[in-house]
Amino acid sequence: MRFGKSKEEAEKEPSRGGGGGDFIKYLMEGSTTFRIAQEPQDWCYYWEHFSPEGFSFACNNEEDCPGCTSENEKMKKVSRKIAFNVLQSWQGTDYVNVYKIGPMVGDKLENRYKRLDTLTDRDYTITKYKTNGDRWDFDVEGGIPTPVDFSKYDLKDIESMLMEQWEEHWGGGATGHPAETKPARRATIAPAQQQEDPPFEEEKVYQEADLRQMDLQGLRDLLQSDMKLTPPVTLDTPDEVVDWLMELQQS
Repeated sequence: MRFGKSKEEAEKEPSRGGGGGDFIKYLMEGSTTFRIAQEPQDWCYYWEHFSPEGFSFACNNEEDCPGCTSENEKMKKVSRKIAFNVLQSWQGTDYVNVYKIGPMVGDKLENRYKRLDTLTDRDYTITKYKTNGDRWDFDVEGGIPTPVDFSKYDLKDIESMLMEQWEEHWGGGATGHPAETKPARRATIAPAQQQEDPPFEEEKVYQEADLRQMDLQGLRDLLQSDMKLTPPVTLDTPDEVVDWLMELQQS
């Protein structure tokens, strides 16, 4: 069973439309800065489902995929994801992370690659924001070129991370029912010369059904205190806020 594809394989694959251990991170609202550690030809392209239970998982491209066979229309849809290794800094120490992006950001980065012939020579800041039309958009801004010795870092195996993600939720097989949800951890690995990972706190996991049962102000307070997210003031019900949160996670 294999989830990810090379850039060349992904470009040859027909479109599947329908929707826009360690964990692969995604771009949150606001600005995210990192040094991309892989050129586009080394990125991992895959399709992703999002479960109503509140987690995403890669499509295994097989007949028994719990997403493709789901009776839930939202879960059945897939969205294209592109994952790559990056370097980020925490208290002055660089460490390796893996981020996933959608085709919109992927196209903007690839256009820069075509112009500069590299993406690994400088830091990039990607800003995720809502437009006047209430849709997500992204700005991609490159910094000043500065050298980095990537040989000092052990890049993560993205295919193994996708497999670990699958096994965590489906127990290694397509049962159609998720395994017991485990507490999420921030995706961090220290450079080879450092003995311990940066001491990040564990992230809490919330089930979609529980969030929808909360009162509106309590839900807003929870998102602000635990996730540093501020839902738009135009959202008047918990369901609208949760729908916004799910869209944010899948963007």
